[in-house]
Amino acid sequence: MKLKLFIVLIISFISINTQAQDKTYQISGIVLDSITNKPLLGVFISIGNDGAQTNSKGEYIITNVPAGELRLGTMFYNFYTQQFKDINLQKDTVVNFNITNQFSVDEVVVTGTRTEKRLSNTPVLTTVINEQAIRTAASTTALESLLDNVPGIIGSQNSMGANLRIKGLNSRYVLFLVDGERMVSEGASGNINLNQIDVNNIKKIEMINGAASALYGSNAVGAVINFITKEPIHKFQTGVNIVGETNNTLRVGANVGMNLKKVKVNTGAFRHSSDGFDIEDGHYAARYEDYGGNLKVNYKPIDRANITFSGRYFSHETFNPENSSMSTNHLFTQNMNLGTNASLNSKDKRNNLNLSFNYNKYFGFDILEKKNNEKLKKDEASYISTRILNSFSPTEKWEIVAGVEHNNERNFSTSTLGEGDNAKTIDDINLFGQAEYEILKNFDVVAGARYTYNSQFKSAFTPKVSLMYKLTDFKFRAGVGSAFRAPSIKELYYDFDHQGMFWIYGNPNLKAEKGVFSSLSTEYSKKYFNGSISVYYNDINNKITQYEVSVNNRTEMHYKNVNSATLKGFDVTLSQTFFRQLTAKVNYSFCDAKDNATGLQLPSNVKHSGTISATWNGTVARSPFSLHISGILNSPRQYNEVITNDAGEDVTELSESKSHSIWKIAVVKPIRINKHTIELTGKVDNLFGFKANTYVNSGRMFLVGLRYSFK
Repeated sequence: MKLKLFIVLIISFISINTQAQDKTYQISGIVLDSITNKPLLGVFISIGNDGAQTNSKGEYIITNVPAGELRLGTMFYNFYTQQFKDINLQKDTVVNFNITNQFSVDEVVVTGTRTEKRLSNTPVLTTVINEQAIRTAASTTALESLLDNVPGIIGSQNSMGANLRIKGLNSRYVLFLVDGERMVSEGASGNINLNQIDVNNIKKIEMINGAASALYGSNAVGAVINFITKEPIHKFQTGVNIVGETNNTLRVGANVGMNLKKVKVNTGAFRHSSDGFDIEDGHYAARYEDYGGNLKVNYKPIDRANITFSGRYFSHETFNPENSSMSTNHLFTQNMNLGTNASLNSKDKRNNLNLSFNYNKYFGFDILEKKNNEKLKKDEASYISTRILNSFSPTEKWEIVAGVEHNNERNFSTSTLGEGDNAKTIDDINLFGQAEYEILKNFDVVAGARYTYNSQFKSAFTPKVSLMYKLTDFKFRAGVGSAFRAPSIKELYYDFDHQGMFWIYGNPNLKAEKGVFSSLSTEYSKKYFNGSISVYYNDINNKITQYEVSVNNRTEMHYKNVNSATLKGFDVTLSQTFFRQLTAKVNYSFCDAKDNATGLQLPSNVKHSGTISATWNGTVARSPFSLHISGILNSPRQYNEVITNDAGEDVTELSESKSHSIWKIAVVKPIRINKHTIELTGKVDNLFGFKANTYVNSGRMFLVGLRYSFK
């Protein structure tokens, strides 16, 4: 009996370890009863990477497998149902493993090098937030997705929408990309409203810390954040979603996608609205309405060529508080983006030529409430970017990227750029290149540089060098690079009376801010564990500062290059999956971000910050669900507060916010019937109801959501 059982076991291994079309599929540990021929015990180990992929539901899709190819391997053990399940081995069969896949070293990333590389092979340490992490956390905005996963970010909502600071640097020191193309600032104010990115259209978010101007030019001083949007994977797919939150916040959206032989189309639309809320000391979040839409068309005329057309529209309108505002105007903004990208590969796939054109347009209006809500245009901005990029791999050890880029920025404002010449234009032309070479086995070096000629501040040269060495499960990275931030239209040309309180003047002689960023990191990855520690030093010179002067009893604010700042610290990231169901993540960041002129911390910097989360992927009634618990932890941050002393004088004093932690819990339950999926979501945010004047929120918030999709 034992001998017979042993023979059957050996036969199972031999039959199942089968190669089909150079793709290996393994099932090990299957023991069959010698009489009934039914499985007694089994463990599923792996499916070859080339023959399987993970879709948006966390399911493995076996591709290109002829029927009956695996023979005795047509059963596997499901950890979630503790049952064996038959696999119908037809082409494109879906096998529901329900495996948590929130981190993978095989993830393909592009931001650090502008070329596709597996995460394990990129010489730049990259943070990836994938769609599953966003969905299980029930994130409703792009900003929330970042706050949940990246320590040191301070997010806020104001009349311009959602914006952020990272490690004491405002959004002007962070380069935001959508599918690798620059998101531009809105008017002379320089703000970027992240609410224009529909969270339901995000495939993943890639973020690199520190300087990246050699590849991307201006603003890539503190970080680069790239929002990569979805492409359809089914012949036809569609979906709708609706989310209700506290404060009468309503988010609705719909999407349609098609994946045909040569054409992929993805389109969607959304509407978000909220009543806002009031908190102590006059702080409030305004009532708002957002509308947005996106279109992405990918055409592949031949195997070696690809053409992509994309477009986005977004409008944001904020309203004055009822019965408590003297203003008769409120703000209405519009963002529009059109882009095209064409690429051609050589027959041997060693050379890729890419041409891109991207056009952004922003409009800012005052809505005149006393004049039948007439729209009065006060701001307009446009940004046109044209680029030719070529990547070339002459040998397996070399990869070369080079390109030329032209950017044109134009701003118009009736209120902030003076009454005369109220339209300003800045042009820049860029030459850039980067080469990666494998010096020794598992030892890569990357060197690159960019030369920029700007019509305002003339020239900037930004080189970089990165090294990576792989030793078994360890990866060691080191890098040093320079970055710059071009002065904004506001800093160069502002000329206006700020509500009768003071005048603000720009300085057309400003120079570009320069930064030098250096870092060392170690990363360890094995099976379901990943950990990394990164130490960095970021020195920013020629920092642009606003200062106050008194002229003829009138207060004036001016800009000049007088300041410098130094950011130094380290980041620690740990991720572990237990039992293939529970994923725990811990991120910690220490940052000493000092203004060298005052010796104080940069505004809104948090010295100690962290995120922690645990996600359980299980089953109920043989269908998956997820339970997610996470927290954001921040030490106090410094800020200036204007108070009135006993003599009736306004005095600026240094204050500190409270240290705090914000916790949330979310449950997501999809119900699948053939090609139909109904997904129910429940979330409690700010679980313990933290409130503070420096943290604008309404306390504990509740969310319920419903999503329907057909694929």
